[in-house]
Amino acid sequence: MAAVFVVGAVMAFIWTAAKYQMVYHSVIDSLPPQLSSRYAFPVYALSPSTPLELQAEYVKSLWGGSVGFLCVSLCFFSLQEIGAGCAAFAVFCWSVVYSVKARKNYMENCSQALAREQKESPQRQEPDA
Repeated sequence: MAAVFVVGAVMAFIWTAAKYQMVYHSVIDSLPPQLSSRYAFPVYALSPSTPLELQAEYVKSLWGGSVGFLCVSLCFFSLQEIGAGCAAFAVFCWSVVYSVKARKNYMENCSQALAREQKESPQRQEPDA
């Protein structure tokens, strides 16, 4: 049974790494050189100025990491390694909380973009002649 969890974890982490790197390079390449700090990447990724598609991919990568840590935790529990399983489960819980906060931030950015779009929309329409 542990092998199933290991395979699940590996698949989740590979998928997560691919998504994360895609978003990372897109966001970092769009920043001025003096702002391209890798430590501030999560702030840039969920900034309202970042395209919503990239923000969505970033949030998906966070959820993929959460799934990976859950698989690691379940693997340790299935091997009767309670201490390591609890440690991995604690990381899983932290990653879920972080992912929920990131999703909430993303949803706020979506709402702001929609409000901005609706505000600009009436100005573009020409009166009927």
